[in-house]
Amino acid sequence: MPDPRFFETLPPLRIEDALDVCGAQLRAGDPAARIARVAAHDEADLTDAAIYLARPPADPARAPRGYGLCIVSPAGADALGACDGDRDDGWDGGGGGAVAVAASPRLAFARLAAWLYRPRMLTAELTADAKTGAAALDRGVRIHETAVIAEDAEIGAGARIGPFAVIGPGVVIGAGAVVEAGAVLTHALVGANVVILSGARIGQAGFGFEPGPEGLERVPQLGRVVIGDNVEIGANTTIDRGALGDTVIGEGCKIDNLVQIGHNVRMGRRCVLAAQTGISGSCIIGDDVFMGGQVGLADHLTVGDGAQIAAGAGLMRDAPAGEKWGGRPARPARDWLKETALLAKIAKGKKTGKT
Repeated sequence: MPDPRFFETLPPLRIEDALDVCGAQLRAGDPAARIARVAAHDEADLTDAAIYLARPPADPARAPRGYGLCIVSPAGADALGACDGDRDDGWDGGGGGAVAVAASPRLAFARLAAWLYRPRMLTAELTADAKTGAAALDRGVRIHETAVIAEDAEIGAGARIGPFAVIGPGVVIGAGAVVEAGAVLTHALVGANVVILSGARIGQAGFGFEPGPEGLERVPQLGRVVIGDNVEIGANTTIDRGALGDTVIGEGCKIDNLVQIGHNVRMGRRCVLAAQTGISGSCIIGDDVFMGGQVGLADHLTVGDGAQIAAGAGLMRDAPAGEKWGGRPARPARDWLKETALLAKIAKGKKTGKT
């Protein structure tokens, strides 16, 4: 459920109206039933929620149940036996929830999400003059006169907000945190003693688009950024909010300048990321992970606890816990160094005419 501090939830929709919004066709279920929200298909409680499935579940025992509406592709609906209980493996389509088909379930879901939720924006009506203390300011807070603070932001004791910083609606900043000049925070919960250097962008919409008949359409980003205590975030670094869940930065992480962290990334504790590292969406980073400068990660990867990724590496597959990897594409450091040494010998042999 999107956090109401950051998103306004619009009134529920009848399923038949929801299908008009998203362009899907009802296959089974009551068109007069209502949906009130969108959710990830693996959430525990899907009551009154709309979800989508890119493909039929491989394991019927883990299939979503109890949802209000499930959007699938035509092929997916056929594979589900029209979702009316006639599958041999026992999956009934979700225990009575409505099922609709769309050529692109993700696009239909995105359109529905955009209809049901409206991001809260920083406007003149929401902006408090820092001198008046209209925002929820704890003792000892120091805010530069040029900073822009939403009236319902919460700023903990002893925090400092620098020149031209922007703190959006609903943002929570922990005690002793420092937000330096020009940093912008939206859709974020920031822990105690966090340092955010100049020009950082925290909580902006992640990079999510889906092809539509008239070009790419944005997928709403309805999550948050959650930052643990004692984190440092470098100048001009960007951390995108989650699409449905949260982007999480664990306590004690140190993130250099010009780092990009995509939506839904979940980073453990005490990680160190050097400058110009880029982490694609939905990666899971364990505790005590070190990444050198200009490391790049493809999406949906897992990096185990204590792994070390050498500078300039391009990670295209999961890196196990405790291992050192390097190269492009990245592989275990021992293999990478052997291959590099062998190539150097081959090149040297060609220069001298030796074979």
